[in-house]
Amino acid sequence: DGGGGGGTEDSSGNPANSNHGKDGGSGGGAGGCCSNMTTPGQGTVGQGNDGGTSNTAGFSPGGGGAGAVGGNATSGSHGDGGAGLASSITGSSVTRAGGGGGGGNTSSGSGGSGGGGDGSQKNGPEAQDGTVNTGGGGGGEGNTGTNGSGAGGSGVVIIRYQFQAA
Repeated sequence: DGGGGGGTEDSSGNPANSNHGKDGGSGGGAGGCCSNMTTPGQGTVGQGNDGGTSNTAGFSPGGGGAGAVGGNATSGSHGDGGAGLASSITGSSVTRAGGGGGGGNTSSGSGGSGGGGDGSQKNGPEAQDGTVNTGGGGGGEGNTGTNGSGAGGSGVVIIRYQFQAA
């Protein structure tokens, strides 16, 4: 499964449940709107972890990564994306599938290790896309920003064969 999308920061809650993180391989972070309206996305067992939660209006959590849950948002702090998972299947250790950071008004969360994109700020830098060939999550959009959230990074397929010595 692909990673789940993050919830919105829209205070109206329209459409219904738009503030909730979406389910996926790794769960999306909940929206930072209203403490009683946000639920993180759920990760798929064996693939990824849940997104973070927010109990403070205006602060967005991070999306889940393959190796860790998304960071929770607290008063004054947006959540970072969950860490990805390291693998040495190619012969050297590479971390992939990090969660995207939560977007905010004047600050934002950082992407998780393994290609997660940083969140955007209202008048600051745009949200970053997840890194290509890592499957990292895109960063979340900032409060009333116009740049949009980052796109998830493309994944990679690695095929490993076992050969017998002659």
